[in-house]
Amino acid sequence: MEPRPMLVKGNRESDRPYRKVDCDRYGECLDLALHSRWSDFSCSECPAYTRTRFIEQATGVDDYW
Repeated sequence: MEPRPMLVKGNRESDRPYRKVDCDRYGECLDLALHSRWSDFSCSECPAYTRTRFIEQATGVDDYW
């Protein structure tokens, strides 16, 4: 499944998380946003969210379930 970040225009709601920086695909979305010259983007509706490698790197454990 491909990541699908969404362009955010104007002010966003400050109390809602809008980026999932712990996602394995976050770098791809950041690259897309930079390439597209977006000033802001959101991960809130992206179906590709996964954080397996992030947890493995942070904890050193691959079996965290």
